Amino acid sequence: MGKAARQRRLKRMKFLARIARENPELFEAEWEKRVTSWLKDIQIRAGRLRSKKKNPVKPAFEQIDEIMELLRYCGDEIYNEYAPQTWELLATECSRQFGIKVDRSFYHLRAEAI
Repeated sequence: MGKAARQRRLKRMKFLARIARENPELFEAEWEKRVTSWLKDIQIRAGRLRSKKKNPVKPAFEQIDEIMELLRYCGDEIYNEYAPQTWELLATECSRQFGIKVDRSFYHLRAEAI
């Protein structure tokens, strides 16, 4: 990660931590917007090993670790409230997308499971 990317990440972390303390409703809206964006990113990146420029693509599960770190920066109360649902949603989508890319039957809903 380059210097500019680290600075953007730190700025994002400080922004989310500040609004988590000052305006929980705004934090919830911002977090929902970001989770939706991360889900789309996971759908695009899952199963890809290289970008179009032949550079390695960061594993989708690694992104979840960074997101959890970002949430932890917002404080224990916010982390405890949002982490379980966020992790479940993003990890499930990573697994689903990876399964689809490897073999569609990995993530096929079966009648017996219902």
